Amino acid sequence: MADYRTEEAAPQKIKKTQDAMTLSLVKNPDILATISLAHPELFVVGFAAETQDVERYARGKLVAKDLDMIACNDVSRADIGFASDDNAMQVFFSEHYERDAVTLEKTSKDKIAEQLAGIIGQVINQRQNG
Repeated sequence: MADYRTEEAAPQKIKKTQDAMTLSLVKNPDILATISLAHPELFVVGFAAETQDVERYARGKLVAKDLDMIACNDVSRADIGFASDDNAMQVFFSEHYERDAVTLEKTSKDKIAEQLAGIIGQVINQRQNG
């Protein structure tokens, strides 16, 4: 789901009758934060794509959305992310896990997914076993 949506949905196709058009956007509900706050028993992982101040923004989302963990990538890098088969991520944890951030170095997206699944498993195990 996108962060914003058009304020009004057109009931039919908008015809090209003008050289320019202005759309009004409204913020969508934050589903992740809603789930996390409504269900504290769940282990909630967020994902963030940032273009600057990656750690600061990721940590801010981690706290604001009351997440257990957030995995973030720097989408300003041309060698990873959207237009690449590779990725690299930084993973941050809620303070109550007392875990240092983890850096997943550039590798294939499949490997990044495997590494994230492993980390999630470790933290869930830590959560269950105190």
